[in-house]
Amino acid sequence: MEIDTTSIKGETFEKDVFRLISECLSQDEGIIFGGEFDFLLPDGVKKLKWPKNTAVEIKYRLIYNSFSKIREIYDRIQPSKLIVVVINENVTSLRLTNNARMSRRQIEVISYQDLYKKASAIGISNTDYAKEGNSGNKYLDNVDANIQEKIKGVLKRDKISIFLGAGVSASAGVVTWNSLLEQLCIKKGLPKIDSDIESVIKGRYIIDAYKKQQKEIPDDFYIDMRNILYANIHSSKLINSIAKLIATSNIESIISYNYDDLVEQKVNEEKPCYSVFDKSRPIDGSSLHVYHVHGFIPQNGDWSPIVLGEKEYHQIYQESYNWGNVEQLHALCRSACLFIGLSMNDPNLRRLIDISNDGGEVEPVHYAFLRKIEYDVPFMEKVMRGFGVNCVWYDRHEELPELLESLCN
Repeated sequence: MEIDTTSIKGETFEKDVFRLISECLSQDEGIIFGGEFDFLLPDGVKKLKWPKNTAVEIKYRLIYNSFSKIREIYDRIQPSKLIVVVINENVTSLRLTNNARMSRRQIEVISYQDLYKKASAIGISNTDYAKEGNSGNKYLDNVDANIQEKIKGVLKRDKISIFLGAGVSASAGVVTWNSLLEQLCIKKGLPKIDSDIESVIKGRYIIDAYKKQQKEIPDDFYIDMRNILYANIHSSKLINSIAKLIATSNIESIISYNYDDLVEQKVNEEKPCYSVFDKSRPIDGSSLHVYHVHGFIPQNGDWSPIVLGEKEYHQIYQESYNWGNVEQLHALCRSACLFIGLSMNDPNLRRLIDISNDGGEVEPVHYAFLRKIEYDVPFMEKVMRGFGVNCVWYDRHEELPELLESLCN
């Protein structure tokens, strides 16, 4: 069967190769991500006649110096075999050109088309197993228990910082980002904004409508925000489990991307907790600090400027010493971090994690709690490991509080 590879680009190509090879694995075979090649097949792939300790390198295209780099890494790592998968149909000439150079090395160049044919010949179809929430990989399927044990050890031994995203507040009934923007439009009498427009652009439009040529955002904007945020809040098992985790662990700081103070309200039932925002400063060194890096609108009390629109986001990116960026880097460099309720797609967060990998005070190990059905699991594993972040997978939102509570025992 012929397949059209002309429309396959970059990341899509990598995902397709991961899926295809994963489907060829027997039950006792698996994939390990990370290292200098894209992934390793420690048990080989019997169906494809690949030996144990086979490495795989995925190349969208091969250029003049590709083989010298591949041979250099091969000689250093010395896998039993190296499979180089390229999208090119015409790999025959590449093999012939480099045959002499590869004669003493077990390096095989194969096109995606040929790999697909091999898989089809043994009865494998290129199904999208990742969307079912099943990795199809014994190492990924079994790794959860090992990672949870590692986190328990980290919680007992190390300083911890917790990063909280929108999923945490949503579990308590706080409206989603898009719903928040829609309700602000209604309150201000603005027409509904096209759903295809980016949220930060919508935010800028709404803020400008409230400002009406004023320099500062007026109080009625923040009053409307508070009324919308807290309109339908309720008890949250997720927030309860986070509070329990905080009460039983050595927490250095909490970084919150949410405007609300629902986590602080719950944590304060067990231990002192202080909200830090904008130009405010921690009151002392004994209280636990929650840094609201995108602004703060508590259920009661004074609010701070928030990051809602395009202009505010640009300011965060441009200011190297923005206080919120500094606090995030401090946490990333000096503690092990747990990311809860975050998609890990925010470019600024990913940029800061990248920066923290160079020259932190300790070698941190970070963990992101992610829902399987929302991701291509093998691909996300590979990307996150490149950032120094381990993925902790769960299937349903209801499982996350139980997972966090199990870490406290």
